Amino acid sequence: EIYSAGFALLGYFVNVNPRCRIPAPLPSDESQLPTVDIVIPSYNESAELLEVTLLGALNIQYPSDKFQVHLLDDGGTDDRCNKQKIAEQSRARRRTLQQLCLNLGVTYHTRVHNDHAKAGNINAALDSLRGALMVILDADHVPTRDFLRKTVGFFLQDEKCFLVQTPHSFINPDPIEKNLGTFYDSPPETELFHNVIQTGLDGWNASFFCGSAAVMRRSMLLEVGGIQGDTITEDAETAMILHAKGYHSVFLNESLSIGLQPETMMSFIAQRVRWAQGALQLLHFKNPLTLPGLKPMQRIAYLASFSYWFFPFSRIITILAPSMFLLFGIMVYNATTEQYAIYGVPYFLSTMIFSDFIFGKIRWPLISDVYEMVQTPLAAPALAATILRPGKLSFKVTPKGEQLDRDSIAPTAWVQYLLLLIVLLSLIVGGWRWLNHPGERPQLIFTMMWESINFMIVAAAVSVTLERKQRREQFRIVPMHPIPAVFHAANDRRIAVRITDLSTGGASLRMPSPEGVHETLKPQENIIIWLE
Repeated sequence: EIYSAGFALLGYFVNVNPRCRIPAPLPSDESQLPTVDIVIPSYNESAELLEVTLLGALNIQYPSDKFQVHLLDDGGTDDRCNKQKIAEQSRARRRTLQQLCLNLGVTYHTRVHNDHAKAGNINAALDSLRGALMVILDADHVPTRDFLRKTVGFFLQDEKCFLVQTPHSFINPDPIEKNLGTFYDSPPETELFHNVIQTGLDGWNASFFCGSAAVMRRSMLLEVGGIQGDTITEDAETAMILHAKGYHSVFLNESLSIGLQPETMMSFIAQRVRWAQGALQLLHFKNPLTLPGLKPMQRIAYLASFSYWFFPFSRIITILAPSMFLLFGIMVYNATTEQYAIYGVPYFLSTMIFSDFIFGKIRWPLISDVYEMVQTPLAAPALAATILRPGKLSFKVTPKGEQLDRDSIAPTAWVQYLLLLIVLLSLIVGGWRWLNHPGERPQLIFTMMWESINFMIVAAAVSVTLERKQRREQFRIVPMHPIPAVFHAANDRRIAVRITDLSTGGASLRMPSPEGVHETLKPQENIIIWLE
């Protein structure tokens, strides 16, 4: 209760003063524009995926003599090329990516060791970069053409600006959206953080680096020794250290890149567990309440951001507390029906109303509870281990382009099924006690309502653990309406088609041929598609 009430108050504080920015203007004289290095760190991503991101970066609208694209390959380091088990694979990767960079006009970088993961990869290249600014893009984050034109102006406007962060937008559903089938109907889960929380943090000069889709001032980064690596959330750690130096950050709430979500439930949960463990590491090693240099409002804002990740412990108590009363008669609250109606109900309603006022347009009711419930079985023990041994963690890259050959059940599903069984049994016992012990009804009425909400949340979490098959390596976009096109096949055939979905690896075409007329395409036949 203390955690929930405290975190709610911190959340209200963070979001009470949101800052909604528009891009800062650029000078008409292009010679005054700062030079920019666009760096794309990579570890195990395929050359095909990297090529798309590199091409997107190369096609950014900015004077060609003012920016350079760099691929930072941590999958082809000297260490990996000399390890017996992976040497051949690593050397082949290095050769492939070197040739890709040569063909595209991109600068290729690698290093000797893989120390400090992504942070170390970027830092190893810092001294060889010459741009005043540095764009950091994850290997799967493709920028829009106006990325620099909408972000660079803030650095010219404010000489103390060290960061311009933009939202992370995704082309594919996360595993929960995919398994529930809500991708095209519900607001994205990440929208709450980027559209509300980051704008709220920006109001207190506390919006932080999210690891990608961001621009940083290189000189200020060098001043603090580069990207920080004391924790596994190097992005937030770096931003907090630079805020403590008195520098400013900007959050521009415009989607200027598109990336990929983790495709499987285990990858999704592993990513969130890493964020949670990193937040606890920061509270332990670089606590915002005691870190020198931060302003009072920044301390509170960072505390709110990091303390969210204690939710697995609160979630376990919220699920099990009513069951303790319904199954074993252990009192979880000491109040009469009248007292609960006077104090509890108004608090519950006011919380729901305020939450809907702030988040209503971008978050469905109870959907956050489902996301938290799905993460809790793995996050809770991982966080407990982090509290006991905060220094024994290593950075793990989130896999991209995963496939599932068949429908399956996530390995953590047994925990959700066990919780569902406990909640269902509690409701059955609660119903029996309602009928046979009328004197307990004042306590039962609210406990049963509480457990009924738990049942909906856990049941939804159970349904999410049923993973749907995914055989394609690239997610296909489904347009709102079929796209008219013409493709040229062999023998100069021109066939009118409608594109019903599309990805970098393929497309579905609908051919409205007249009755009795059939078109045949041979496997591996090359075709050219022209959009009308």
